[in-house]
Amino acid sequence: MKFDRIHTAILLILLMFTIAPVTAVVFFTSSTPQIITKGDTFSVSGAGAKNGTIAIWIIGRNYFEVLADTPDKQGNFLISLEPSATEKLSTGQYAVVFQDPGAGGTMEIEAGTDSFGNITIMNRGKIIAKIGARKDLKGNVQPEVAILINAAGIRGVDDTFLPGYFFVEEPSVWFDQLVPASGSRLHNQTTGNRIVFSGTTNLGTWNSLKVEIRDLNSSKSIISKPIPVLAGNTLNHWFFETDSQGLPPGDYSLTLDWRTMNATGSGSAVFTVNTPVLAMESLPSPVNEDTARQRLDLTIFIITGMFLVAALIVYASGRR
Repeated sequence: MKFDRIHTAILLILLMFTIAPVTAVVFFTSSTPQIITKGDTFSVSGAGAKNGTIAIWIIGRNYFEVLADTPDKQGNFLISLEPSATEKLSTGQYAVVFQDPGAGGTMEIEAGTDSFGNITIMNRGKIIAKIGARKDLKGNVQPEVAILINAAGIRGVDDTFLPGYFFVEEPSVWFDQLVPASGSRLHNQTTGNRIVFSGTTNLGTWNSLKVEIRDLNSSKSIISKPIPVLAGNTLNHWFFETDSQGLPPGDYSLTLDWRTMNATGSGSAVFTVNTPVLAMESLPSPVNEDTARQRLDLTIFIITGMFLVAALIVYASGRR
């Protein structure tokens, strides 16, 4: 199953808002729903934003940035964080807040700094809230978002703020079918059967993975091929299967290599392929020599007895 960039964009739409009194639609494109993976591109796009320049506020741990864009005549806009920017983000929760200037066409609420270089929120150039130093911003972003939302209710302000929330994570891949409490051991397989492996990842679907299976004893590469990242509801997925014959008996490693724009990494697990267990036919229990002799003696005794009984009957009949 393959995804081109158009399908990827559709699958990665996270939030869509209708902004009153205009009809701008906003799309957040991230690695997975609600996850921005470090080294992946993150973008905010939209259509119908016809009130003038819009802004995106990005707030997280040790991070505060306001990015602006002027929509085209149809109200289309696009603001992106490139891989070189997302890979520098600290892990944790982030708020991404879309700001529309309203019918007046001018943003009353803006970010600024005070005389000490601390971040502030201003209304028409007047400080209405002090955020503090960027390095002191914590993982809890709700207080800063609340300031923006409340600022929209100030008299004479017609700006609109719409927040989305995301978690920034390190790139990772995970395996299904792991043996509980084993660390990184997958369930055993049987030679002669197709082998299927699957798992999840927080990498975006525009990335690809390389799967490699090696013999643990010789380190010889048995299988090496690229596989796609498949879109999921919370995490994305990966899937791999061998041909119908599977693998010869032995111990193997399974490695998934990933590559973003600016970084590489991998995840690995081990598994064993066993020979199929053949059903054994039930054989009669062996009879020892003594038992056989006893059975023969008994048979001779019974036959001899039968002859004696027959002879007595004939003799008795002749006497009559």
